[in-house]
Amino acid sequence: MDAMGHVSNTMYQNYYDSGKLHYFDEVIPEMDFKTLGVVGASIKIEYLKPVFLRTKILVETRVSHIGNKSMTMDHNLIDETTNEVLSTCKAVLVCYSIQEQSSIPIPEKWKQNILAYDKDVIVKTK
Repeated sequence: MDAMGHVSNTMYQNYYDSGKLHYFDEVIPEMDFKTLGVVGASIKIEYLKPVFLRTKILVETRVSHIGNKSMTMDHNLIDETTNEVLSTCKAVLVCYSIQEQSSIPIPEKWKQNILAYDKDVIVKTK
């Protein structure tokens, strides 16, 4: 909590990370983060309304863009009681080989799973 009784802005990243992990568990269960996973390249969080200690929240997560090696994930932090959007987040994630310690193309199976799960995903073609 901050001095005004709001959830500290440093906690929002944790909320969005939880949404990201849940999304990948649902959509790409073979992602193991031991050999192959994603790393963050950039993140932008908009704080629209304060979150208080007892606010019941939901995190909505979707992939909006897929490139060759990266994808953009959009999140909304929702007040479960009022359905108000409290915060939004846009994160760019890069597919990453843990063994090679470098970025790699997103596997086709991952792309197919995302396209089957999410609507209106923009796919970058060569």
